Amino acid sequence: MSRKLAVVLIAIVVATAFAASMAIAGDPPAQVTIDKSLAKKGAVTFDHAKHSETIDCMKCHHKAASKEEVKSCFECHGKDPAASDPASGKADNPFHVQCKGCHKEQANGPTKCKECHGGAK
Repeated sequence: MSRKLAVVLIAIVVATAFAASMAIAGDPPAQVTIDKSLAKKGAVTFDHAKHSETIDCMKCHHKAASKEEVKSCFECHGKDPAASDPASGKADNPFHVQCKGCHKEQANGPTKCKECHGGAK
């Protein structure tokens, strides 16, 4: 087998494996609506695509070992709107802890109620 043919075949195998892994992992949603774990305020919709361009996935999806293992927030959080979040160890809405906390830490993004609840951010 010629060297060029071997390189082409390897490239095809790598590209196919990459495409298959992406199909298994699935494409992340462009927008996410947080409508669980909301005892008082309305749903929050945010631009997931914009966040995923600038923030490492593992910062928010903190229980996943890799991007391929990322699951929906709601598999762990938001099952009872009136409950605190036992996973965070804090008596607050887990999304407030994670999202609002990051916005404050980075001094970037909404931190007031009406800035998130009721529209795409």
